[in-house]
Amino acid sequence: MTSTHPGVELADRQGRFLEMRRRAAGDATAKPAQAEGPWIALSRELGSGGSELAVQVGAALGWRIYDREILQAVAAETRREEWTLERFDEKAVRGFGEYIAPFIIPTDPGQSRYLVDLTRVVRRLGREGRAVLLGRGANFILDPTHGLRVRAVAPAADRAEALAHDQGLTRDEARHRIAASDAAQRDFVRQAFQREIEDPAGYDLVVHPRALGLPAAVAAILAAARAKLDF
Repeated sequence: MTSTHPGVELADRQGRFLEMRRRAAGDATAKPAQAEGPWIALSRELGSGGSELAVQVGAALGWRIYDREILQAVAAETRREEWTLERFDEKAVRGFGEYIAPFIIPTDPGQSRYLVDLTRVVRRLGREGRAVLLGRGANFILDPTHGLRVRAVAPAADRAEALAHDQGLTRDEARHRIAASDAAQRDFVRQAFQREIEDPAGYDLVVHPRALGLPAAVAAILAAARAKLDF
């Protein structure tokens, strides 16, 4: 009998997610290997200039850029409404919320199911190649030998100033929004991938676009991608 205690229910869901990922990996090894890449997975801190960086890198290479399009693809492939997946998009979930959500929203898939679907979509985009994938743990999902993993960073004060300017916020509002975004991304990566988002071992290149300037940051990524991926 499955326990209805929220903490146990969340553990059950996480356990099912890990088991589904193990089965997916087993299925992949039983089939002929499919070529993957090249791709660039770009993780970015809010206000670092990472989104603009992705646009310019994609334009320079003539590659598709996938940001919210990843969430849209998960929704389309699972025939769910995007809004039912929003609470999982680069966010961790808490035990009680994960337990009670399906009773409030019958179509809510739960985080474990969403992460399996996200993994499938990201791997498909990685196989298609010639893609710049923004966030969502793509650098932890894909085989790093077939792509370049980049992290765009900047000091929190610089990010707050840029965000306040770009979105018409007060400095305090921008600081709070950045702190919330940083915490959400950190918790998501820990919960979904058991990794630390700031760990440099998760990336091939860490860049500071606002210090370097976008042209220099783009040039650094292109040089690293061509050197690593030989295209």
